[in-house]
Amino acid sequence: MSAVFSGQTKGALLRASRLIRPDPGTTEWLGTTGVVVLLVLAWIRVTFPQLVQILQNGRPVFNSAAETMPPAGRVLGDVTTAAFIGLALLLTAYGLRQRRPDRLWALVVVLAPLAAIHLAGLLNGQPLGPVSLALPIAVVAIWVVRPGAQALAAIGVLGAATAVVAMLLAVVRPDLGLLTGEDAGNKGWAIGGLLSGPYPHSNVLGLILALSLPFVFGIRPTATRRVTLALILIALLWTGSRTSQLAAIVVLLTWGLLRWRTSGRPARPGRGSRRHLSMLIGVPLVVALGLIIFCPLLTTDPAGFTNRGRTWRALLSRWAERPLTGHGPEYFERQPDLAAALGGRYTHGHNVLVHLLTIGGLLAVVLFAVLLYQVWRRSMFLAGAGTPGPALFLIALLWVSWLEASHVSVTLAGFLTWLPLGLIVRAELPSPAPERPSPAPERTTESEDQDVP
Repeated sequence: MSAVFSGQTKGALLRASRLIRPDPGTTEWLGTTGVVVLLVLAWIRVTFPQLVQILQNGRPVFNSAAETMPPAGRVLGDVTTAAFIGLALLLTAYGLRQRRPDRLWALVVVLAPLAAIHLAGLLNGQPLGPVSLALPIAVVAIWVVRPGAQALAAIGVLGAATAVVAMLLAVVRPDLGLLTGEDAGNKGWAIGGLLSGPYPHSNVLGLILALSLPFVFGIRPTATRRVTLALILIALLWTGSRTSQLAAIVVLLTWGLLRWRTSGRPARPGRGSRRHLSMLIGVPLVVALGLIIFCPLLTTDPAGFTNRGRTWRALLSRWAERPLTGHGPEYFERQPDLAAALGGRYTHGHNVLVHLLTIGGLLAVVLFAVLLYQVWRRSMFLAGAGTPGPALFLIALLWVSWLEASHVSVTLAGFLTWLPLGLIVRAELPSPAPERPSPAPERTTESEDQDVP
């Protein structure tokens, strides 16, 4: 009995020692699992408090300043945020214990735009709270644990989960899960209304689905990938979110061209192959950048782009008051007179350039452009190695950023922008499986007898 107990004790100690100083394969598994849990927690934080709110108090009036979040929703949100920050800190400590972080210059590139935005907040009397630090801490955790590519595929799975939650709510409680009447605007063709799920507007759901779509192609089981893709596309069509639908179309076309380019052909890492890849990915990126830059700068009609012209003119004139650092990330919430100037109570600039200029000034815009350049370089490297998801995400992000802005930096609502960007810059190619030596042929008794003189 004592021998059995001693053996069990030794086995438990051995397993514990592997958690403290595991082999590289275990370290990557733990890091990848931890980052996937971080993504799940962020998704829960963005989705479930709003689900509690809508089930208990009904769908809130869009753009209303009234606070309708019930205490249960606030508690759920606070607990989830605390769990997110705590896990990110644990992952950071774990990663630093295992190995020294590398490519610190690239980590600085990822964190610099967030730092510029938070600096603008401090300069405008907006103190940092624990939620403001959640995304930077998570980026550092991603950097030190070096998760595998499965973490990116998890975003696609969460996108499908978002679609399922929204469609189930629309079926069970269409009065809560659908936008109808004046809220639906001129998109009344949708079945029963516009699919919005627990989110404030169908455009919010559309953004989540469009930014999740590129990572579906990294899901390994073919059946799972097809089901996930179908769920996201059906829900996205039902939202009526034209900006997100256009982004999805560009992503699907690019993915189809990439598949056509490599279908039935051996990989050719030569200069011509790289040029074709750069063209297929670069053209939609350049077009999206042109729309992002020139549409708000050249639009003079206030009614242009569904009244976005008025929003852009008003925010650009406010930005001119603080051109270098902007007004800080809480500017929209702290300016009660801004709603009249914008034509509604909005929390973003409906364009990433206008939004970043407003909250972070030229400093944030320049640093964000440097980050996008680094993401593009890494995406091209990964796409050349057969992993197109990061490049497709960059395309989706820029195409939705033309008329929307999902780049909230002070809450976990921005996790679908900042965490994928950090994951892409950190991403490494999966290490090839070591070749196993072929076993030596077994010698039979008969052959052994024949060797005997």
